[in-house]
Amino acid sequence: MVGNVCFVSPAFADSDSTANAFQPSEEVKATLLPLFTAIADADVSRTKVELSVETVMHGEIVSNEKSTFQIASKFPGKYTIYHKSEEERKRLYSDGETSTVAMSPEAYYVLPEALNNQTLVTRTPIGLGPYPEPMLALSVAGVDPSVTFFGGMLSVSIVGQTQFRGRVDSIHLHGEQDDGVVWDLWMTDEKQPRPLRLLVNLTPMLIATGQVRVPQGYELSLRYDFVSWRMSGEVDDRLFRFIAPKDATKYESLADYQKQTAVRLGSHPLLGKAAPDYTLTLLDGTEISSDDLKGKTVVLDFWATWCTPCIQAMPIIKAAVDEFNDQDVVFYAVNVAENASLVNGFAGEQDWGVDVAVDPKGTMIETFSAGKIPLTLVIAPSGIVEAVHVGYPGKEALKKQFQDELDVLTQGGRIATSQPQKAD
Repeated sequence: MVGNVCFVSPAFADSDSTANAFQPSEEVKATLLPLFTAIADADVSRTKVELSVETVMHGEIVSNEKSTFQIASKFPGKYTIYHKSEEERKRLYSDGETSTVAMSPEAYYVLPEALNNQTLVTRTPIGLGPYPEPMLALSVAGVDPSVTFFGGMLSVSIVGQTQFRGRVDSIHLHGEQDDGVVWDLWMTDEKQPRPLRLLVNLTPMLIATGQVRVPQGYELSLRYDFVSWRMSGEVDDRLFRFIAPKDATKYESLADYQKQTAVRLGSHPLLGKAAPDYTLTLLDGTEISSDDLKGKTVVLDFWATWCTPCIQAMPIIKAAVDEFNDQDVVFYAVNVAENASLVNGFAGEQDWGVDVAVDPKGTMIETFSAGKIPLTLVIAPSGIVEAVHVGYPGKEALKKQFQDELDVLTQGGRIATSQPQKAD
């Protein structure tokens, strides 16, 4: 299953232990066997994959977040994965003995144990965007793609032969998982096929799990385009060795990295300074200026429909603010650069009870340096930005942070993290 671990024996074997598991048809087996066997038998691989995270409303793409994967691997336990987006440059290395995560050129940590290629695919140790497993299963040498593509399935069918992008003979397959995820795979129609595109539709899963209330016409999908792909040739072992830059910081773990960088991320350029002038445009067209909010404690939360941590954090922040609603504390959820009709439809389906502001041109992103979300600013009645929250630390941690901060501010105090540091 994409996103879960559900092991199936290689080559689609029909054993007693898998008698009750999903079994693909003979036609599907015959179609996918050449591709899956080429990957499982490969000693090396080199691939480049472009990912587009698309938000669609009534057939129109209203948001498209792009990133790129560059992957090199050697069976059984050597690989380097480079995930590049506008916001981050993340690498995962393994030389067969040590697996290292470079969160940035300046920060890295070593995993407790080296992960082999198959474990990498089925138990990815770091975030590489949403649902990376199926892409990795088609990109890493020596893994069994059937583990990912046939585990936990309801159905896999052949849609038919087609011309991919109007010029490449291809075969289109369609899969439906038992968790609601739907995927479509296009691969070349030739003796030794290669993957062309993997489209993963997460909308049915969102509906089934109730994570969000999905408005009519809304769709969230991932499009993986395989720009280059090979399971042969030579790969230099130097690609798999991590050499720490001179000034890089080594952390003990991901948790240690997140804890220590949270302090640095909290040093937002506006922290401890007067908030800039701004005007909020609510979904009903009402405009509220920063002058209108003078004397109040203002919580501004920047979010987007495609940002899962934002959706998780929203009701927690709202609940914390509600405890102080008789003490002039107000909360506005500012959508980041998405189509107003999408935001209106999406927010209208949620049970948030939150005043939502729209910023389709991204003006407030620049004003408040909201390059990374979730981003929440707490502005004191004095107009000073007293606290900044970046990311989602978890329900209990986030709730306590807001309760403590709002308790201090509503009593006329200041939050220590916003006060200028004294020189030694």
